[in-house]
Formats: sequence, structure tokens, C-alpha cells
Amino acid sequence: MKEQEIGTLSWTKKPQILSNLKKGNFFRTSYQFFKEWNDKSDKERENINPMERIGIYCIVFSMLEDRIETLWWNCSFVHEWDVIEGYSIIKKERIRRPPREDEHRKRKIPKNIRTTGRFRKDLLENRKITDKLNHRISKSEEDRRELIHRNMFFMDDLTDKHIKEVMSLFREVDKLVQKHKKGHQDLLGK
Repeated sequence: MKEQEIGTLSWTKKPQILSNLKKGNFFRTSYQFFKEWNDKSDKERENINPMERIGIYCIVFSMLEDRIETLWWNCSFVHEWDVIEGYSIIKKERIRRPPREDEHRKRKIPKNIRTTGRFRKDLLENRKITDKLNHRISKSEEDRRELIHRNMFFMDDLTDKHIKEVMSLFREVDKLVQKHKKGHQDLLGK
């Protein structure tokens, strides 16, 4: 097994380079983890170690972030938002297909666009998500920053409601991804 250098994950392990099979396995495993937690009684969930609750929350939030990013990439491709330098050359050639894997990996993605906030704002401005959905995602992001990134010592403030809201958001955004993909099968495939 190759040893991983610390600090290189942001440019070596992007979700875009994972195969659909690996991504699908991640989603199945993650959802199963959530489902096992969700199937427990309220009393059983109360007695879960706070670290396990944080783990479930992080996994579900990661799933949500992936769906938001997927919707954003699909919309930027289909609706020609021209967000990637050099990518418009492919569009100008009128190659009406998603980029091949080699084209996909060579993209120069500006760092400032790879944030959930940017994805959310672009989707809102281009009317791909509603104000209400944008607000709900934004509120969940604020809670995540406080619960995970800033105040780990207050992890007991993470409630079942937080986890269930993020899963609800994931499902809502996933439906938007599927609807958009279905509406643009000629460009995004089946």
C-alpha cells in the first residue's frame, strides 16, 4: 500500500476521479450506515456515543455536498455556464457530450469555485434550486461549521434533527440531479 502524504488530499483524491462503481459503493455503504442509525429507537439513538453521531452526520453531509456539486457540474455543462478555463473550447467545437475522462482530469478548476457555497449560489442565481432550498442548505452549513469545524467540544449539541435535515436535503437535491439528468439525457447520458 502506497503511503499517503499529509496535505495532498485536496489535489490527489478528488471525487471526480472516482469511478461510478466506487462512488455508488460509497453511497450505498453511507446510506446503510445512516439507515441503521435511523432504524434505532429514540432511546437507542440517545445512548449513541457522540463521536458516532458526529460520524453519521459527517457522512450524510458528505453525501449532500456531492449531490450539490454533481447538480452544479451537470448544470454548468448542459447550460454552458463556462466556469472552467479551456473547457469552452470543447463546447465551441460543438462536441455535444460530457468530457472524456482524459479531458475531465485535465480541467483547470479555479480553487474559488470548489465550495458548496459557490455551487449553491450559482444554482440559486440560475434558478436550479429554490430560495427555500438554498436557505435550508445554508442553515445546515452554518450548523456544520459550528458543530464540526469550530466547536468540537459542543458535539452534544448535534441532534437527530440535524442529521435528518441533512438527509432530507440530500434526497431533495438528489431528485433535482435525477430530474435534470433525465431532462438532458442527450448530453448527460442515462
